Amino acid sequence: MDIDLGIDPGRLLFGLSRIGYTTSSALCDIIDNSIRAEAKNVTIVIRKEKEEYSDTKKNNVREYLIIDNGLGMDEQQIQDALQLGSSDVDYEINSLSKFGLGLKSASFSQGDTLRIISSADGVTYFKYEVSLPKVIEAKRYFATKLDLNEDDRKTIDEYLSDSSGTIIAIGDIRKNNHPSVRNTIKELHTKAGVIYFYYIKDSGVSINIGQTAIKAIDPLFIDEANENGNLNENEWDGTVVQWIEKPQELTLDDESGIKAIIEITQLPYPPIFKIKSPNEGKDAAIREKYLIGAGNYGFYVYRNKRLISWASQLQGIIPYDQDYFAFRGRILINDTADDFFNIDVKKSSLTLSEEAWNTISDFSKEAKSKSKAAWLNAGKVVHDIINKNPNELANKLVDDFEQIDRLPGDQNLNEDELNNRLKSIKEDMEEKVIEFAKMLNDDLGGNIDVANLPDTPESKEKAIKGENNPSLSKIFRVSSVIDNLLWEPYYDTDLGPCVRINRHHRFARLIYENNSPNKDLQIIFDILLLQLAESELYAYKNIADESYEKLKSILTEYRRIVSEFLANLTRKLEDRLPPNYSSDSNI
Repeated sequence: MDIDLGIDPGRLLFGLSRIGYTTSSALCDIIDNSIRAEAKNVTIVIRKEKEEYSDTKKNNVREYLIIDNGLGMDEQQIQDALQLGSSDVDYEINSLSKFGLGLKSASFSQGDTLRIISSADGVTYFKYEVSLPKVIEAKRYFATKLDLNEDDRKTIDEYLSDSSGTIIAIGDIRKNNHPSVRNTIKELHTKAGVIYFYYIKDSGVSINIGQTAIKAIDPLFIDEANENGNLNENEWDGTVVQWIEKPQELTLDDESGIKAIIEITQLPYPPIFKIKSPNEGKDAAIREKYLIGAGNYGFYVYRNKRLISWASQLQGIIPYDQDYFAFRGRILINDTADDFFNIDVKKSSLTLSEEAWNTISDFSKEAKSKSKAAWLNAGKVVHDIINKNPNELANKLVDDFEQIDRLPGDQNLNEDELNNRLKSIKEDMEEKVIEFAKMLNDDLGGNIDVANLPDTPESKEKAIKGENNPSLSKIFRVSSVIDNLLWEPYYDTDLGPCVRINRHHRFARLIYENNSPNKDLQIIFDILLLQLAESELYAYKNIADESYEKLKSILTEYRRIVSEFLANLTRKLEDRLPPNYSSDSNI
């Protein structure tokens, strides 16, 4: 004997509305119906509760409209669409819909009322409404037929003039931490751009938020991969998209012949851009453009060209590990593979069958290894750039920087005096180069004829810089400085104002050796000493009250005193200065 157990439709609807929709995913689930109805234009309209409030305010949405110019529905079709578990009689074999629940569950996840206005002929429009509070109160599921109001007619005239189509209105939006208009729009541009990538790109579907079109976003960026070719994980520096696996067909089940298309790319490594373009913020732009982040790596699964799974790890095939942040895979299936992917009600996640898991896991093994190796190699490139020589970064930062020519209140030297000063500086620097070469030779344990040093441009460069390195243009860390001072200025017409820093001075060792992990400190220290050196050279060329020789004597003596003071301070406070300093220590 069968027993009628009954059903509480209000509680059922309320439960369906809590299956995990975000606002953007709910709206996309309704867009599915528009695409199924062969719409070429879909428009999302967001109406605010209080128009005077900014788009950044939460809990200020009154209503969402999803408007399409598709086939539309007659009165019976609207009633069928509002049924729970709509009949699958009218669902195409390759339909995006699957369970007949999406419209209702998505709508009631956001608001308490669902209205449908539709016309199959562009002339006669029908309007029906389902109110969740009324259904709960009546303990029965029903819809109410309504007459079009003035606002409805304005919307039809604006978006559906002389054409068939449908308006889905989600009203009485719940004010429980509902996202701001700005956040929803931003998320929709990304989510819908990825979800409907193929429809926007290949099928001519236009999806708009108000008057702004959503652009197709390929999460694998295969156009760039086609330009850049295949990935060599040992040489990739992280700046470009490359192929790991070009599209291949996999058989998921030999007996039934179920197949899938799979492809994999490697996306850029954002930290490399911070090193190569430190002042342009390119690393943040790269993360945003390529969706680099913890929730965006893995496999993007498209069913009938509609995304059903965003960045899935596929039950552990792709580990939760930042070394795979640049891994992007895509699997293309049709509805014949549904049993192998077990798609959930809201078409946002899946569970693989054992056969599908094994096939995809085997195929992905080498691709995962290449992706991780490439990511680690790019990290090593960044690490080597930073750790090999932060001095190079300091030089790069000041390479195009020009200090002011004259300070307020300083008087110009007359031309003869200025020429004499420049001649004296040039002669001093030429003599210094010989001394630099001698010191370098001594430091290297050499035994050469120093009378002819430096006799080539290369040996001159090495004497001044302490090495032949074209990346060093103004700041040189050398093994010794005249009189063992901490720093000294250098100037010539090719290099301009420069500084030579004695890296073996006690204070310099504190910066470069004791604080070796702190690269920012080293860069700031390099730039500070360059400015001190430039200040000294400025004084030689611009201060008229004293002779050049007297200025040189005073400023050299000043550098000697500073160097001794800093060395003494470092020796006396050796165990208390950073990195040994602690705010918790008893000073």
